Amino acid sequence: MEKKSDQKDNSREGLTVLKLLQLLRLFLPSYTKTLARLDKFKNLDIEKLNKLSGLEIKGILLDTDDCIARNHGDILPENTEHIKALSEKGIKIAIYSNMAKSNRYEPIEKYVKVLTNLPPKPSKKGFRQAVKALGLPESQVVMIGDNYITDSGSIHIGVPFIKVEPIGGDRGIVMEAYDKLRNLYDKVSKFHDKFRKKPINL
Repeated sequence: MEKKSDQKDNSREGLTVLKLLQLLRLFLPSYTKTLARLDKFKNLDIEKLNKLSGLEIKGILLDTDDCIARNHGDILPENTEHIKALSEKGIKIAIYSNMAKSNRYEPIEKYVKVLTNLPPKPSKKGFRQAVKALGLPESQVVMIGDNYITDSGSIHIGVPFIKVEPIGGDRGIVMEAYDKLRNLYDKVSKFHDKFRKKPINL
């Protein structure tokens, strides 16, 4: 059974005006434009991404829950290893999560900046601060996350969004409802993809 990382890892994911606005914006194609899609974070290949996109990505803003860890759980070992490998290749990585900082980040703190005290996603201010923490221009940074409701807020400041399939796991009633909403907007994005350049599959 997977242990919980830290009971003090309290959520900052409550409903906000920004998130309500985001729910409406996501019906517009410009707010669901997706650079690439990943089955798993460990499949991220920066060299391939740069070659296929024509970009020069040197930095990553990375979500945590359902992206590199199960909800409120420890970061999966395979993702810890991939973060380490990317860092050793010179890729700058910052965790930008709407969860408070906890001990689950200890295995990767040597390789990433953990930014959990910024304005919560999808705040433009929060994304700008996160990019600034990487010390790179927005044109060299991507955001990787599992949902459009918060993570794709990066699009608002010109940072491309990469969608990873949610890891999933044991869910309560509230999270199951959230999953349905998250899946709805994933379908909306895929519908928009029919009328624009398709995301890169990695």
